[in-house]
Formats: sequence, structure tokens, C-alpha cells
Amino acid sequence: MKKLIVILVACLLYGCASAPTWKGMSEREIADWKAIGFDAAKAQTWSKSGFNAEQSQQWSKASFSVDSASAWSKEKFNPEEAGTWKQAGFELDDAVEDRAKGLTPVKMDK
Repeated sequence: MKKLIVILVACLLYGCASAPTWKGMSEREIADWKAIGFDAAKAQTWSKSGFNAEQSQQWSKASFSVDSASAWSKEKFNPEEAGTWKQAGFELDDAVEDRAKGLTPVKMDK
């Protein structure tokens, strides 16, 4: 029984130690992330992809994951513009190509 308790305590300590933290962020940054409802794990994920709290909130509100937001922003789309293209049914490659031609997306009525 003692061995089982020791194993359970060890697992608990390991789990707590591996949980995402606010490490590497200032008090102000932490406050910004918390103000938009992000926990440490979500904040770290977005931050490591180069987004601050405000940018992450804008991309999230436009229904982008961190990976898709990264891809669209690398092509110089802002969240609003990317959202318009996405809502019109465009994939990123097509949006880049059509934007280079001077075209804009047309919202489709559903």
C-alpha cells in the first residue's frame, strides 16, 4: 500500500511539474493574456508563434487556430482580411494568388 501511495504522489508531482506555466512572461503580459481569457498553456502556444495577447485575441475571434493564423499572417494578412477571404471560401494559396491580382473576396450568402 505504501508503494502505491508513493507512486501516486510521484505521478502527481510529475504532472504538476509538467503543466504549462507563465514562465518567461512579465506581469503585464500575464495580465494581458488573462484579460482575454487565455490560460498559461494557450498563451504560451500563441506567444511562441510570435503573437501577443491582442493579436491572438483578434485571430481567435476570426476563428483561426494558432497554426492557421501563423500561415495567414506570414502572407501579410491581418485577422479581419484573412477572415473575409476564409468566409468567402478561399484557401490561403488561392487568397494569396487572387490578392496579388488585385482581387478581393466576395462574401457568399448562405
